[in-house]
Amino acid sequence: MSKRKATEKRDPEDVEMASHEEDDDSGSDGEDIINVDFEFFDPKEMDFHAIKNLLNQYFASDAILFGLSELSEMIVGQSNVGTTIKVNGVESDPYSLLTVLNMNQHLYHLHNVPASTGSTEASAGAEAGAKKPSQAMTQIRDYVFTKSKQNEGLHNKLKELLGAGSKKEVGLILSERFINMPVETAPPMWRMMLEEVKWAIDEGLPFNFEYYLLMSPTYHEVAPKIDLDDEAPKPTKKKTKTSEPTTFFFHPEEEMLQQFAEFTQDFKLTTPPTVAESKNTFEDYGIAPARRMMLIHKTKIPEVVQLMTNNSQW
Repeated sequence: MSKRKATEKRDPEDVEMASHEEDDDSGSDGEDIINVDFEFFDPKEMDFHAIKNLLNQYFASDAILFGLSELSEMIVGQSNVGTTIKVNGVESDPYSLLTVLNMNQHLYHLHNVPASTGSTEASAGAEAGAKKPSQAMTQIRDYVFTKSKQNEGLHNKLKELLGAGSKKEVGLILSERFINMPVETAPPMWRMMLEEVKWAIDEGLPFNFEYYLLMSPTYHEVAPKIDLDDEAPKPTKKKTKTSEPTTFFFHPEEEMLQQFAEFTQDFKLTTPPTVAESKNTFEDYGIAPARRMMLIHKTKIPEVVQLMTNNSQW
């Protein structure tokens, strides 16, 4: 049974699997419009592979740096917090995911490593039921430490919060969806997450986060490289002052978070795209993907969600 259902009029080709970097100019005049029911569900074991695919899309070319199978296991293993959206019933693949994981809990509290739900990768080299810190979360911690070095305040704060002796816990928000999923589906997911975190705290579960950490997918426009190489102006000795490029968010609702963030930091992805990925993306078509790290105090999250809900532009 789903948590909730929302009906949206959508072009039948508008909801499709696509990476952030693909062109989303789908649809044309005269196409039929159909009603699409978006149903909200808790993450389930059957969603393991689909969630792993969404995480692969979320981390983009840097996905190879993280144990996505283990991360997917964490998500489906905490069904009390987190939401997916499906359009063809509970047994279909999710089109959207929003969840939050306790970074400190997975880093420093020994826990049972779950048997893999659909892949031997997550539990390779470890017996079922073995107790060990999360390798995937350790990789993410080290990643945010590295990416925050340019911002001394953020870097020191993360070191403090994610240190072994920290008494304050950080919730890692993971938010991803197919590129043509309507932004209107995001505010209900955020409201559900807030409600579920509150219920989990009331039940004594480790979700009493002091801060929330999000690495939001962004991009900025650059001069496209396709068919422009021959026309590119030759460099001159004179230096010209250039303005900072405007940052755009792949998830429009996450742009609202930055005004409430205690710290923000833009960073580039570490890993260059593969040959297959570079065929349809990035600077060839005038888009340079990046990420904006945001650290937000727990008292600000309800304000953000309220702002999302009241946004008249959606």
